[in-house]
Amino acid sequence: MREAMSGEPPPNGNPDATSEASSPESPETSTDATIGRFRDAVQSINVASPPTERPPDSTNDSQADSTDRSAAPLKRVVAEQFVLVDSRGEHRATLSLDDGGPALALSDASGRARAAIRLGVDGAPSVVLYDTSGRRRLEVALKADGATGLGLYDETGEGRAELVVSGSGAPSVSLFGPHGKRLAKLPTSRER
Repeated sequence: MREAMSGEPPPNGNPDATSEASSPESPETSTDATIGRFRDAVQSINVASPPTERPPDSTNDSQADSTDRSAAPLKRVVAEQFVLVDSRGEHRATLSLDDGGPALALSDASGRARAAIRLGVDGAPSVVLYDTSGRRRLEVALKADGATGLGLYDETGEGRAELVVSGSGAPSVSLFGPHGKRLAKLPTSRER
């Protein structure tokens, strides 16, 4: 199941790098242009939709709250990538296609990837958790053939323990030492 664990870096490589830096894109396809088109669409809906009446017992908590309730919700937004930023402009979540499959990456306040949920091109899902250094520490994967796996990694990102259930239902546990050397495996080859 070692091959079931992806060994991939956080989605989109370095979480501090933007996709614009890694691949040249035209202004019409850049993330900023997509966000701009999304913002324009929302503003046009706000202008085209008259404000709705609020019930007499409701209070006006904030202008933003009033605007959100009066705007008609978008039925569909189409984009290749969505980036959620906090009030300081830090990337906190990215929804994009990663190697042909959808991926959701969640980042901490410093912009470091801490969790990722992915679907492979074959539809196989995985969840990866990263430490504060951006190293993979835990991965849960379900392969297209039905095999499931749980991988535990040390502070260097090296695999140390693996629990696998094959597509036919056969379980196994493996423990690894430095440099990937297998220390133990259950069941042993004699027990199969």
